[in-house]
Amino acid sequence: MSSKIKAMTTPKNEEVTKQSQLIRTVEAALKVAIPDADEIAFRSSLLACATAKIPDLGPGFIVRLYEAACDVKFPTDHVGDFRKSLQLAIGKNLDLRRYRKTNPPTAQRGNQP
Repeated sequence: MSSKIKAMTTPKNEEVTKQSQLIRTVEAALKVAIPDADEIAFRSSLLACATAKIPDLGPGFIVRLYEAACDVKFPTDHVGDFRKSLQLAIGKNLDLRRYRKTNPPTAQRGNQP
């Protein structure tokens, strides 16, 4: 029976659990509408930790963090920087660089030049 327990707690599962806890904690911290000074300091440290771990996170976790950062009504500079870091990760994941060189189609408007 102990071999079954060991099989369920692999290092990969433990890492995913830690990442999931980090994501949920960041999501919760970003939901605080009017943070006090202590909350801002905690949020700042938490976002720095999450930013450092972005390269290790899967695309689904990155999108969840980005959604949470975009939902902040009055973002501080730390939230804005965090959002930019997430945008870079999403851009790399989706290979958005190759789409920057294309021009979006323009709408035809009557006889204007």
